[in-house]
Amino acid sequence: MKKFVFLIILVFIMLISLAAKFQPSNSFPLFGKFIILDPGHGGLDPGSIYKEEYEKYYNLEFSHTLKKELENFGATVIMTRTGDYDLSSPSASRRKRSDFENRIKLINENRPDLYISLHMNSLSNSKYYGSQVFYSEINSQNKLIADILQKKLNSYLKLDRDYKKISDDKYMFKRIDPPGVLIEYGFISSSRDRANLKTKKYREELSKIICYALIEYFS
Repeated sequence: MKKFVFLIILVFIMLISLAAKFQPSNSFPLFGKFIILDPGHGGLDPGSIYKEEYEKYYNLEFSHTLKKELENFGATVIMTRTGDYDLSSPSASRRKRSDFENRIKLINENRPDLYISLHMNSLSNSKYYGSQVFYSEINSQNKLIADILQKKLNSYLKLDRDYKKISDDKYMFKRIDPPGVLIEYGFISSSRDRANLKTKKYREELSKIICYALIEYFS
């Protein structure tokens, strides 16, 4: 009888140990986190342009890749747009302002654990490449998120770049309440970034770096 009881206890301990190894927090470190991705521009708003290439398409493609990687780590993810359109109201006289207002409303009303707005940079000097993170002071967590993300991106891209505060004249970001940041994940003016972002491998690698940063933030 004592042996039987001992075996039951032993099996129970083993089952508890196995269960601990396969907890969502271990296998899916972003399990339970709700994230909104905001691919900038769309529709009549192309964003930055290089010859015949439009930022809006890069933003959408990269957002789809990042969404998949975040979901692989257990996060629940939605995107503010999933196709080539903006979020302006059909009858809006000021499309850009309407687009901003609807993005702000969508993020604020859905109350994500975190949002990421995704854009590309553009400069006349084509030597600049890579990613930079921007934050607004509206939420006290934003600076920390930006810091963690920039360090991870710098390490991957071999950069020494600072994250920066979003200027006060930017309409959208100072009105978004949940924590989050703007990532300018590449330069459309850089042949290096354009070539890299057209490859699935690079998009996935860059997306994983962002995921690792978010895992660190939420840990």
